[in-house]
Amino acid sequence: MRSSWFPVYRLLAAAASPLASRRLAKACAASPTLLARQPERHGHVPSADGELWIHAASVGELNAAEPLVRALIAGKQRIVLSTLTHTAAEQAQLRFAGCSALRHLFAPLDTVACVSRWLDHTRPRALLLVETEIWPVMLDQCRRRSIPVALVNARISGRAMRRYQRFAGLFRHALAAAEPVLCQDDASRQRFESLGVGGERLSVTGNLKFDVDAPAAPSYELPGWQRSWAGRPVWVAGSTHAGEEEIVAGAHRRLIEQHPDALLLVVPRHPERGPEALDACSRVGLNACMIDDWPDRAARAEGETGRIQAIVIDRMGVLAGLYRLVDACAVCGSLVEGTGGHNLIEPALAGKPILTGGHTADQQAAAEGLEAANGLVRVHSEIDLAGQLARILGDPEFARTLAGNATAFVESQRGALDRTLEALEPWLDEHANAPKD
Repeated sequence: MRSSWFPVYRLLAAAASPLASRRLAKACAASPTLLARQPERHGHVPSADGELWIHAASVGELNAAEPLVRALIAGKQRIVLSTLTHTAAEQAQLRFAGCSALRHLFAPLDTVACVSRWLDHTRPRALLLVETEIWPVMLDQCRRRSIPVALVNARISGRAMRRYQRFAGLFRHALAAAEPVLCQDDASRQRFESLGVGGERLSVTGNLKFDVDAPAAPSYELPGWQRSWAGRPVWVAGSTHAGEEEIVAGAHRRLIEQHPDALLLVVPRHPERGPEALDACSRVGLNACMIDDWPDRAARAEGETGRIQAIVIDRMGVLAGLYRLVDACAVCGSLVEGTGGHNLIEPALAGKPILTGGHTADQQAAAEGLEAANGLVRVHSEIDLAGQLARILGDPEFARTLAGNATAFVESQRGALDRTLEALEPWLDEHANAPKD
């Protein structure tokens, strides 16, 4: 039975779509190629037939999906991979460049007109949703067209669950035909069950991000950057959000009182916030620059007063490689409320000490596991962050133990990819591998 909220949602989604379209287009302004592809969000896409549709909204979901996508391609699947954000689009094109079995499209806006037009052209055999992509119109249109839907690496955080419970009928209707729903952990399984997903449709297969391999080599820019700061203690604040750059910059200001040569690398979650991050560093008195200005500034720096103390790196796709090249990794999105943390597995795979804040609701299982394994340091203030960094930089044995514990924990959690493929096999045989009428 359709939820009474569904017609309301459909009207609101249609009314909001022009604003959403403008915002998404604005985010692509720096890339003429991606900007020219914005009509894809309205369903104006090249026609095809019989592909397996995989939707991974942002870079986080793409990171989780990548090992599964590669395994499916190796199994001769033809895939249409959709993303919502421009950063995920850039990464998808980079990671799967030259792969003839996969094409990338922007996902449709969640309106009847956009989704219907998109599906009319793509005509996928089946849909795999990655993590928590519950779009009511998209799922309703798939059900109307008898397009099977499964969820992989599925999760619902406690914070998100409170939102879903307010409109439980809407999401219960959206998930009615999703099967199987393969969850990261038992807590997510229980939350999906409370939204009406029957226990027979649910299973726990683990977190695919544990099965992502560390990059075989850093991106082409990174070795040159590393040579330019060789000999200095370096730490990275990864995936920072508004309000966090002030904290990490303040902590670095305190750190250089004990480690005058220390260098901070700030990598904003959204590269367009680079100037804002630079301003935050400058306001606390750090001698800071953007990465594009770094070679010239480094060459001209003289003595202690001219030395660059912080660099803002407004790049996508470099963070996993950077984690391998530094002495400590602070994973942000966790120092202030509202985000819920970011990927803690990447720095663990890099074999480096990890620090993170207290707000990690979206990374709960990984954070709790790493903390229990003594592979993670929690920090709750600027002073706390500075103190723990000083300890890591000043005590090599502590740093090695912390990093080793984190890596051992991640290795112990591998296997989600094999479990996911095994759980999907009957579904793929029935739907994605079958000839389309």
